[in-house]
Amino acid sequence: MKTEWFTDARFGMFIHFGLYSIPAGVWQGRKTGFPYAEWIQAAEKIPRKEYRKLAAQFDPANFNAEQWAEYAANAGMKYLVVTSKHHDGFALWPSKASNFNVAEATPFKRDILGELKEACRKQGLRFGLYYSHWLDWEGTGGDISFRMENGEYVHPEMSEFEKYWENKCLPQIGELMVYDPDLIWFDTWDDPYSLKYITSEKQEQLISLIRSNSDKCLINSRIQLTSPSENVDFISNHDNAFPDSGEGKPWETSGTMNDSFGYHALDFEWKNTETLIRNLIHNASLGGNYQLNVGPTGAGAFPRPAVKRLNEIGAWLGANRESIYTTRPSNFVFDGGKATASKDGKTLFLHMLERKGNTLFLPNLSAKRAVVLETGQEAAIENTVKGARLTIPEQAFRLGVPVIAVETG
Repeated sequence: MKTEWFTDARFGMFIHFGLYSIPAGVWQGRKTGFPYAEWIQAAEKIPRKEYRKLAAQFDPANFNAEQWAEYAANAGMKYLVVTSKHHDGFALWPSKASNFNVAEATPFKRDILGELKEACRKQGLRFGLYYSHWLDWEGTGGDISFRMENGEYVHPEMSEFEKYWENKCLPQIGELMVYDPDLIWFDTWDDPYSLKYITSEKQEQLISLIRSNSDKCLINSRIQLTSPSENVDFISNHDNAFPDSGEGKPWETSGTMNDSFGYHALDFEWKNTETLIRNLIHNASLGGNYQLNVGPTGAGAFPRPAVKRLNEIGAWLGANRESIYTTRPSNFVFDGGKATASKDGKTLFLHMLERKGNTLFLPNLSAKRAVVLETGQEAAIENTVKGARLTIPEQAFRLGVPVIAVETG
């Protein structure tokens, strides 16, 4: 089954990188009013000619594809998805469908996607490409401005959008398939305008184009958030949305480390590492993935707070990997934490998110052995007719988010 790798992955990296990484959420000396720095062109109503000048400044001297992939692999991530073209219409590869691309419009002139693809291969990471198919502010007919209209960014006539669709969107998707991606991550917002432009026919047209070029490439549900095709492969939830139950298909949540996806120089709302680990555990307990975003700087470097958190998550996963990877959801509910189970169902992994004393009762279960996964320290077991009672070692609660592996019988 082609989605099996995605279901088992549990943890991936999202990367938002483009021209918007240069102003970094600041325009004409003030912080943009919209929290997502990658939306700065529309949020600040920057004239297209003015915004396009950023391309001449795009020369990320610190971009290192192998380092980016290494950060992801060391954090315990299993796939990497990068913004090949975001809403501004700028392409990170030498596109023939538009000269608004890294090779023709910038002094950098390197194929960022090609370098990342090779780096991911070396690290054993699956490689995915984000593509904004219904928003494109280059001025070729995709100038849907969502809620930020002005004289230049308007909702185009359908004939204009058709020209963009036929002359830029479809050809660029064809170009991206040359990179042999493991997934294409489309992006629409939950907005009535998306239904007007991205009809069911257009969804199927995109899907057919991808399927005709690849029998492995996965397609996400945000090809149309309001009414996605039944032919998509996995569900992408709203940004930073963590559901209370699983989905009928493989699924993920894309989340930020602070408030913005693109690099924002004035966004200091960094979530602590334990919060990010808890998000990962929450989704894993329901059978879903966590796709955690990094917004590199305009120079191509990962921000220090992001690197710190990636390293810390990687350290936690290094000690507790069995409780996350290739697990299945568990219907076992206990006070103060979340559970996953091994695929054979013989081991229960209890993630202790809150301390509720040193004893833990497992109703209707018999336990053979219980250990603190990170240290191997035994937890005392008392099996009764009503269930098993564990006594958790005091030292376990000094580990941040301890995991107790319980062999059931």
